[in-house]
Amino acid sequence: MLKSRNVGLVLSYTNTFLSMFCGLFMSSFLLRELGDTDYGIYQTMSAFANYLVLLEFGTGTVLSRNLVASRVRGEGRLQVEKNISTIWTIMTVLSAVILAVAVAFYCLIPAIYSDTLNAAQIALSQNIFIYIIVFLISTFVSQTLNGIALAYEHYTFSSIISITKLVLRTAVISALVMGIGQVIVISMVDAAIGVGIAVFSYIYCRRSFKVTINYRHFDIAILKASLPLCLAIFLQAIVNQSNNLVGKFVLGVMIGPEEVALYSVALFVFGTFSSLATIPISLYVPQVTKSVLSGLEGLDLTKTLVQPCRLIVIVAGSVVFGFAGCGRQFVDIIYGEEYSLAWLLAMILLIPAFINQANAVALNVLDAKNKRINASYILITTTVINVIITILGIQQGGGIVAVAAATGLATLLQVVILNIYYQKVIGIKVMYLFHQIFKGILLYQILGAAGGLLVGWLIPNVYVAFVAAGMTYVAIAFGGYLLFGKTEEEAAMIGKFLRRFKRNG
Repeated sequence: MLKSRNVGLVLSYTNTFLSMFCGLFMSSFLLRELGDTDYGIYQTMSAFANYLVLLEFGTGTVLSRNLVASRVRGEGRLQVEKNISTIWTIMTVLSAVILAVAVAFYCLIPAIYSDTLNAAQIALSQNIFIYIIVFLISTFVSQTLNGIALAYEHYTFSSIISITKLVLRTAVISALVMGIGQVIVISMVDAAIGVGIAVFSYIYCRRSFKVTINYRHFDIAILKASLPLCLAIFLQAIVNQSNNLVGKFVLGVMIGPEEVALYSVALFVFGTFSSLATIPISLYVPQVTKSVLSGLEGLDLTKTLVQPCRLIVIVAGSVVFGFAGCGRQFVDIIYGEEYSLAWLLAMILLIPAFINQANAVALNVLDAKNKRINASYILITTTVINVIITILGIQQGGGIVAVAAATGLATLLQVVILNIYYQKVIGIKVMYLFHQIFKGILLYQILGAAGGLLVGWLIPNVYVAFVAAGMTYVAIAFGGYLLFGKTEEEAAMIGKFLRRFKRNG
């Protein structure tokens, strides 16, 4: 069960959808129960803490890559212990840095917010921030330990923990807020659950994998070999944060808060897409690393990327083209007609991002070859271009559409440069890969989106139009794929699932 990648994928997507729905519920519930002021204080403290997440440096991913490589090479137990000790040391040092920055910010809270918060609110902010930092560091520890579980191909471990945490957090916070009515219970519950998960993960990894987690076997050579990937993940995190924030920041400075609110709706849809599209990337780290270290290159290596990339196209493409077909009605129903433009903005962001994510499993090849840093340099370049085009677009009167278009153009440029790098330097057969991963899927998704748009346009009632357009998309996109587009391997997997479902049902 724990070593089933397919179950792990299902649980990961389940966790993503649960997070989305619980996030919508909790935000509206907490605003209603606590009010704008108290909930705003919590969000303000969380916002700064989220920047500290950038210092996480991807220790879980690095540890997973290192352990898989060590196992493939047949290295002994000592080398495994050296890898764990070295990455554990990196995690501890980074946690100390996070704590130091957090202490400095804690001391500065009274000065920073003296004009906007009274004495009681400042004291509350400081108390909330303490618990948020406890949660942040404990989560950092858990993510590092998840790398051990993934390296030993326990694909469901992280998802089971996340789902349990999500359900427990939603239930406990809801009950305590209704009973106590204090905003600080949010950060207190998060801290308690975070510490509990970190302790459980530590015990689980030690007992299940018979590994020692300490600092005694620290190895400077492993540190030097791991730093490029750590730096690459750090730079990519900065890029992702920048791409998500640059539009809102520039709009807030150059136009106004109303446009920021509108753009935030589009970014929510984009964030959901990103969560779904990136799940297979981490779960296929062991498989891709083994393929690279076993000597596969060129076309043979490319063929190993096809199936996980097709999974991304099926899932992420359903979000993109499903939203294209019935997203306008969704926005009108959830947010109101005054936010209808968010549908267009989201599409401008989603289509280039879909092309970019379609073969993103290739990033695991870069990790295995320790060349991820080069991809990060490419991302930084396109992010700078994004900022420049965004400012120029607004200055030329392009408004909020120019902001989305700038990000879309920068993403397309990123697609071109990255895939040239994959082809020329890494040896991945890019055109073959795109042909294989889109074959039998993309055409029906596009036709489904077109059908949904037409049906939605013909039906005046927004609720009926949303349901009809959604059903049209599903019928065409998934009907076409199941009847004409699936590969033999996918047909066998679907048949196996249906037989199991029939037997259990």
